[in-house]
Amino acid sequence: MSTETRSSLVDRYYDAVIERQATLFDTIRNGNERYHRFTRSLLEGVRQNSHDWLDVRRRWVSKPMDLVGLYESVSEAAGNSQSRNVALAREWLDDALESQREGQEVLRQGLGDVREAVQRVQESAPQFLRRNASRADNGQKEPVTEQQAD
Repeated sequence: MSTETRSSLVDRYYDAVIERQATLFDTIRNGNERYHRFTRSLLEGVRQNSHDWLDVRRRWVSKPMDLVGLYESVSEAAGNSQSRNVALAREWLDDALESQREGQEVLRQGLGDVREAVQRVQESAPQFLRRNASRADNGQKEPVTEQQAD
């Protein structure tokens, strides 16, 4: 194997490692961004729930005998709270599925790269190594030579 070929193989190896690392870092960054978005949504939902229930209290304090109005404001605040909770659960589920898809894709790419590298190594191995490897795979013992017997 010439020096040129060997250095190009080394360069390809390191390029593949760098590419795999970049993919992993991108996946981690995307997961962190999804987590950050979810946390912001959660905080915004809590803030909005707090405002809704303060409006209910304000209405009750301003008109304590208006039971119909109080019932309407409580119903509205409860309905808004439930719809925000459903939207938050959906966002969480969508983010979890997307994270899983990205993780599977990274793993699939990594395993594919390893398989390809192993095949290339097997193809470029010298003939005598391939012959011995095929005997070992078939469970055959190698013939004993006079030098090994001594």
